[in-house]
Amino acid sequence: LVHREASTHSLLNHSNILPFLGIYHEEVDSPPVTILPLIERGSLQQMLAGPLVSPKTLQQIVRFAPSYYLISLSSTENWFYQLVGVASGVVYLHSLRLPIVHGDVHPGNVLIGPAFQLYVCDFGASRIRHDGTRTLSIIRELGKCRFMAPELFMESPFRTTPESDIFALAMLFLNTWSGQAPFHEASDKQAESHIIEGHRPNLPSLRVTLGPRPEAHMWQLLDQMWAQDRSCRPS
Repeated sequence: LVHREASTHSLLNHSNILPFLGIYHEEVDSPPVTILPLIERGSLQQMLAGPLVSPKTLQQIVRFAPSYYLISLSSTENWFYQLVGVASGVVYLHSLRLPIVHGDVHPGNVLIGPAFQLYVCDFGASRIRHDGTRTLSIIRELGKCRFMAPELFMESPFRTTPESDIFALAMLFLNTWSGQAPFHEASDKQAESHIIEGHRPNLPSLRVTLGPRPEAHMWQLLDQMWAQDRSCRPS
């Protein structure tokens, strides 16, 4: 599995994809270890699980950064700009000569760099879409079902696609803007049912939480990205 992930990761070169440095074997019979840059700020999921979960209060995080890294993430529009980088990284995967599906987009797989740049990581569930032979099933881990497209629940065996990555990005955007997981008041099973039935988090109520931003066009984009019909999602 490590070699499979490394072979995928080593092909990539994008400012929002965590760089791949190599593989290390301590001994001949020891399992290989992937070498990646140290990202001390942790993941987006860890940040959202902490006390500073609202984009309105993200400016408080900056006090921990060196002066030359000071940037304002206090407004939703600035945070949206950072998330665009994540989307750019995922679309980059889809646009390669041999397109790659990440297959596991969620806040735990987005790391926060020293200047608060976001990096997509963890390519263990990725597959190269050329002949369909490199499919790796995804286990429904706790909480991850909230970022899974409806077709993934209804197909057996299911196969992740660029369209399912786009759906996951929409849920990731929502999670970051609101500071709450999609369908946060529901159990995993209930959230899964909501997604299958075509329900989505209530945007008007979130607008009250976030204030006047994100702008209307951002919400329109979300509506397209998490469309029930995968063919209606933007690429």
